[in-house]
Amino acid sequence: MTLQETIGQIHPLSKEAMDRAKAHWDGIAKPLHSLGKLEDVLIQIAGITGKEKISIEKRALLTFCADNGVVEENVTQSGQEVTATVAENFLQEKATAAILCRGAHADLFPIDIGMARDTKVPRYKVAYGTKNMAKGPAMTRQEAVQAIETGIRIVRELKEKGYQILATGEMGIGNTTTSSAVAAVLLGKPVEDMTGRGAGLTSEGLVRKINAIKKAIALNNPDRSDAIDVLAKVGGLDIAGMAGVFIGGAALGMPVVMDGFISCVSA
Repeated sequence: MTLQETIGQIHPLSKEAMDRAKAHWDGIAKPLHSLGKLEDVLIQIAGITGKEKISIEKRALLTFCADNGVVEENVTQSGQEVTATVAENFLQEKATAAILCRGAHADLFPIDIGMARDTKVPRYKVAYGTKNMAKGPAMTRQEAVQAIETGIRIVRELKEKGYQILATGEMGIGNTTTSSAVAAVLLGKPVEDMTGRGAGLTSEGLVRKINAIKKAIALNNPDRSDAIDVLAKVGGLDIAGMAGVFIGGAALGMPVVMDGFISCVSA
C-alpha cells in the first residue's frame, strides 16, 4: 500500500471507545484518576484501537539502522563503522536495547534500512547510507518515500502477526545531526536551539555540528511545508523509516511509542 493510500486510512481517535474506557476505570474501586498519566495513556490506547479492553501483551521494538553521509563533516565522536557493529549486537542480545527488551518481554526487530555495508541484520535497505547533506540532498525524494513505505509495510506485517503495540528506535552514527536539522526546519527554530552534543561531542565538535547543519539547510533549502522534502534533503533513512511506523500505526489502529529525540522528530 502506498504512502498516500495509508494516510487516507488515518482517522481521529475513537471518542466512544475512550468514553467507555474512562467509565471502566472510573468504575473501579479506587480514587478517580488515581493512576494519573498511566490512566490517560490507557484511555488514549482505547481511542487508537477503538476497543476499551486493552491488551499489549505482544509487543516489539523496531530499531532502524542506517548510515549518514554527514559524518564526513566530523560531527560525531565515532566512525561510521560503529553503526554496523552495534546493529549486529542487537541480534546477539549484547546491546542495551536488547537486554531491556528481554526484561520487558518485548521482541526486538533490528532493520537495515540504509547501513553503509551489509550485515546479518534483516535487510530492508533503501540505499547504502545517505549522501553528505552539507554537499547536497541526503537522498532523493523517491528514496525518502520508499523508506517511509518500508516502515508502513513492517507495521502491517507485525499487525498481521498479532503484535499490539510497537516502540521505535534507531542506530546510526550521525543521526542526531540529521534529526536536529529536520527539527530546526519543521519547527522553524534556530539550529543552535535544536542541536546538542549527541553521544558526547566536545565543544569544538558541537560548533562543527551546528555549522554543518546550517550549511546543509542553506544549501538545500528544504520546504518546511513539505515533510518529505525536508526528510529527503536533510534527514536520514532511519528517520524516514520510523516516520513510516508512526503513519502505519495511525492508519492501522496500533499504538506506537515515541522514545527519545530522534524518534520524536520522526513522529
